[in-house]
Amino acid sequence: MTDRPEKIDLSDVKSRKVDENMLNELRDLFEKADEQKERYDFTWNGKAKAYFEAASPSTKTLKPDEKESVDFKNSENLFITGDNLEALKLMQESYLGKIDMIYIDPPYNTGKDFVYHDNFRKNKKDSDLSEGNVDEEGNRLVKNEKSSGRYHSDWLSMMYPRLKISRDLLKDSGSIFVSIGDAEQANLKLLMDEVFGEDNFVYELSVVTSLNGNDNSSGMMETNEYAFIYSKDKEKFDVGVLPIDEGEELLEWNQDEKGYWKVGGSLKATGINAPRSARPKLFYPIWINKETLDFSLTPKNSDEWDKIIPLTNGEEMRWYWSKDKMTRDKDDVIVKKVKDGYSLYKKQRPALGDLPSKRGKTTFYSPKYSTSNSNSLIKKYFNGKKIFDYSKSVDLIKDFISLSNSGDDAIIMDAFAGSGTTADAVMRQNKEDGGNRKFIMVTLDEKTPLDSLAFSNGYKTIDKISKDRIKKAAKTIGDNSGFRALTVSNTNLRDDVFKKSSELQQGQLIMDIDNNSDNRSDYELLYDVLISSAFEYNRPISIDNLDGEKIIKYDYFGELSGVIGYFGENLTDDLIRKIASLKPLVAVFKESTFDKSSQKVNLLEQFRITSPDTKVKVI
Repeated sequence: MTDRPEKIDLSDVKSRKVDENMLNELRDLFEKADEQKERYDFTWNGKAKAYFEAASPSTKTLKPDEKESVDFKNSENLFITGDNLEALKLMQESYLGKIDMIYIDPPYNTGKDFVYHDNFRKNKKDSDLSEGNVDEEGNRLVKNEKSSGRYHSDWLSMMYPRLKISRDLLKDSGSIFVSIGDAEQANLKLLMDEVFGEDNFVYELSVVTSLNGNDNSSGMMETNEYAFIYSKDKEKFDVGVLPIDEGEELLEWNQDEKGYWKVGGSLKATGINAPRSARPKLFYPIWINKETLDFSLTPKNSDEWDKIIPLTNGEEMRWYWSKDKMTRDKDDVIVKKVKDGYSLYKKQRPALGDLPSKRGKTTFYSPKYSTSNSNSLIKKYFNGKKIFDYSKSVDLIKDFISLSNSGDDAIIMDAFAGSGTTADAVMRQNKEDGGNRKFIMVTLDEKTPLDSLAFSNGYKTIDKISKDRIKKAAKTIGDNSGFRALTVSNTNLRDDVFKKSSELQQGQLIMDIDNNSDNRSDYELLYDVLISSAFEYNRPISIDNLDGEKIIKYDYFGELSGVIGYFGENLTDDLIRKIASLKPLVAVFKESTFDKSSQKVNLLEQFRITSPDTKVKVI
């Protein structure tokens, strides 16, 4: 060791412990910044593809299933089985701007609950299908493992198009509630900000779902998950209030001639604008009767009355209410005698008709939200068997419906329906307040594990559990609204209609003109028309008889309304005239009904004369 310290040249950069590679990266970054304006952007690997996925039209159709339905013809509720992205696309025109509230409980991406299509077609399709590696169209099914380099990206790419279309479906006053866990909570917030806009963020709720906590061996007990609330347009959305629980909370309320009330806030102003100088007209004296505690704004000279003014620590303040309002709403004023005089409070009235209510809190805590409660309900429905894991609490979804402030005639959609809790909640809410809310449930026909209790009890797919749960819930509640079951399906074009030009032969062209499958039911034909004509899928259906022939009326209630379809084989001139005289908005007939083109000409001419505003379609 030398007896002199080493001399350090501070001007020599290379003598310092600096990562030269980082410096080079920063230099490149600044060079790029000079070339283009930088801005914040939320992106991930696959975002562009996800964007185009949202924009591309569906090649599917909806196939009605009368056997799986309950009151198929009359029910205004929908249960759609299939890929929810395809279902949302098929709803895009028919329900654009018509949904009041959306609730979704998507996969939390824990590394075991999220299986997705990667659109990679395997050559050994049949082999892979038998092994469960691909779906029926050859798209490879991949489990989103945490070890994957695209673990978060794949989840975001799955969610992005579904949220984009969901936003389009909402009314301007509508809202969406999304449950999520820790794994994707941060990413979901950024994604929701991008799709719905930061300005339309309403609240993030911490929902306590396990009162005792779940032990994940990390050192702390996990008690909660999250729920994001976004509006379509925050200026047109008002968050609702919650009904109070029976019991102790109800004891806080009193009743008078107007209904329920409890002690609200003080009528003496507080805060920076509380002094008299801020609002001089709101400073005025009030006379209080010493015995009855009645009050008056008219001066009283009797010893039975005390005069008060709004004072705080000797400083003159003001009232919140004007003289006119104080007089007009006299019944909503509470006078209390206190040590140094009197205090005035307002009566807090319920916001839900005649029922007491309370404002929600961002920490959503109640024993009724616990997963143990939802598990108990599932067991109750399925004869003591836990057929479905991790279902949401019915009471939680009911309270979300209250917060959505969507009205008692709302359309409520759940695109990740799972066990059908949202439908259960809608039916219960209707039963409680006499509402006429409608539900639209969408769930994938995902297979249940072979070793599961659900499979051993005959439930081979999740949608079967959900539909049966809704039926059992309806019976328990006494709800008769039913549901109309639809399935996302391939189009009704013949399998061999798509041919290369080299495969077409002149002698066979006539066989390729009619490209529709011949085995479609009347309802399948009808729904083809509803999809192409952008009709809602849950309107009433009736079957009528004209000249001994069956005709289907869909949402028909008079001239220029609904669809009338005839799919028989005996279309006469007289039958055409009778259908035309009903003047529907759309009249539809089957291609195979017409033997000659002259019959079509006659059909169009008859409608031109009798009902020129009717759109005539042949399928």
